[in-house]
Amino acid sequence: MNVPLLLLLLFQLSRSAVLTGSERAYLEHQLVAEGRVSGRRTGRLYCRVGIGFHLQIHPDGRVNGSHEPNPLSVLELFAVSQGVIGIRGVFSSRFLAMNKRGRLHATESFTDDCKFRERFQENSYNTYASVIHKNHHTGREWFVALNKRGKAKMGSSPRVKSQHVSTHFLPRMNLHEKTEQGFTITDKEQEKQPPPHPSTPPIPKIAVNTGKNNRPVVKYWPKFRFG
Repeated sequence: MNVPLLLLLLFQLSRSAVLTGSERAYLEHQLVAEGRVSGRRTGRLYCRVGIGFHLQIHPDGRVNGSHEPNPLSVLELFAVSQGVIGIRGVFSSRFLAMNKRGRLHATESFTDDCKFRERFQENSYNTYASVIHKNHHTGREWFVALNKRGKAKMGSSPRVKSQHVSTHFLPRMNLHEKTEQGFTITDKEQEKQPPPHPSTPPIPKIAVNTGKNNRPVVKYWPKFRFG
């Protein structure tokens, strides 16, 4: 995408107050398709319900959860506006959406149905509520949720609330950044020996039975638990 076209799109977005809903959705879709949106995060959304499921988006438009992580559960979260994000399946290239009945599905085009409000909860989990769809009589929001069998729940269900575990998702980002976090225990007698001088020839090692057991180097790895 060239710079003049990007400036034109930004100018059109600044006039969003006079644009129709279809025109505004088209311009936002162009920005998403060209990779011009900000705050991109790639990872998985882990739901703590049942045995724990990763939200996954299928190429045929289905949305459900999988206990084991797989390519379908790799998602890209990007910011649309302050507190509002979009969720796209990296493998399926489809966007998570919620229709006017509260059913979750995936679509090829980014529309207003694909906008979700991300909120950080006190238990370090996040909730994702539809921006445009909710109960207009009571004002109750409709959330992205999975049941204990890993199936997508209806956001319009009275049981789907922000306090329920079915709506709690833990973002697991930076999947490709693997850092080695651990510590090593070595023999103190080996640490006391000074390093040999470069001009000094190496001294051959002679095995001597001193009655001490040879202690191998042991590495300890911390375990992290979520949920």
